[in-house]
Amino acid sequence: MPAPETAAIKCSITPTFASGDAKVGVIEHLMAAVSGAGIDDLLVTLDGPEPPILDGDALSYFKLLEQAGTRAQSGPKHAIKVTRTVAVTIKDASITLSPADAAEYSYDLDYSNTKAIGRQSYTVPFTRDSFAREIAPARTFGFMHELEMLNKMGLGRGASLQNTLAIEGDTVINKDLMRFPDEFVRHKILDAIGDMALAGAPLIARFHGVKSGHATNNAVLRALFADPANYMTIDLA
Repeated sequence: MPAPETAAIKCSITPTFASGDAKVGVIEHLMAAVSGAGIDDLLVTLDGPEPPILDGDALSYFKLLEQAGTRAQSGPKHAIKVTRTVAVTIKDASITLSPADAAEYSYDLDYSNTKAIGRQSYTVPFTRDSFAREIAPARTFGFMHELEMLNKMGLGRGASLQNTLAIEGDTVINKDLMRFPDEFVRHKILDAIGDMALAGAPLIARFHGVKSGHATNNAVLRALFADPANYMTIDLA
């Protein structure tokens, strides 16, 4: 079951859907919320180049999806179960997808160059409740020079000091916005969940990322689907 959506990721900074001249970027927060809510059939209509950043998290979207409600459809629900360990490494970043009975995300973050973040690790089983409670509220973050670069590229247009944790030197400029002491590693897991949703079906595997990002997430999905022996498609009850 190849996932054509993965081929649409065009940017190493943030995943971008592209079809012809049409492009939609910065989709990871919305995709994470959709995945966390267990939704696998959704039509999204946009009138701009990216979804709104809202509160810089996935919880904003998750709450809206909960308010809207869902409707069960007839027919089986499919999932992609990893059957053989797949690993990729890009420079000092790596990701391993390992066989597991249930989805789990683990991440090791290393920003030793700034005391504002340092080293952080986190592991969480991927369930609706754990996502809503432990991962979805984690806000996006970035260094001030990165935010300026995104703005010049026409991306992250809604990012501001009201919804993005901004780091300059060893300081989080708007630390009062932080919801967790280890919010940075939690948000990296949020991004990974959003990117793995591009597999086209729920992914049953143990995800372990080390200093990884969107480019590595893209690469591990490509590696997974490069060999049919790496996975199997199953029906969920």
